[in-house]
Amino acid sequence: MTARLLALSVLTLFVAAGCGGTKYEREGYAFGCPMGAEKKIKDKEALIKAKLEESGDIPYIEVTDLRCSERSQLLRIEADLFNDGEEAHRVAYRFRWLDREGMRAWEDEAWKPAMIYGKTRHTIATSSPSQDAVDFRVELRSLDKP
Repeated sequence: MTARLLALSVLTLFVAAGCGGTKYEREGYAFGCPMGAEKKIKDKEALIKAKLEESGDIPYIEVTDLRCSERSQLLRIEADLFNDGEEAHRVAYRFRWLDREGMRAWEDEAWKPAMIYGKTRHTIATSSPSQDAVDFRVELRSLDKP
């Protein structure tokens, strides 16, 4: 009888722990990333489209994943860039940080170069510069000569 009671108690504890929710269920967040003005993000592709700003046409580089978490009240962002071409391509990226009202929360960052070799994935990562930055945009541009 005590073994059944113990098993039932452990099962109840696991079920209760599973109902606590995750960080992805917070209001205003989709897949761990803040949604800003867009409140109906249903999939990763829509989230990437909402967060990515490309300068010009970069057909050979695709943002394939975007991950966000919060540590010490700072946003931690990782984005995967994939080069689907055979040749290496050079791009530059930076993050634009926004406050709760959608205004700039920090000065513009410097552009950071990245070389992405053919058929490879390159991960860029950063943390927000202040606690005022609650949203972001990833800006991406080509450095290849036309």
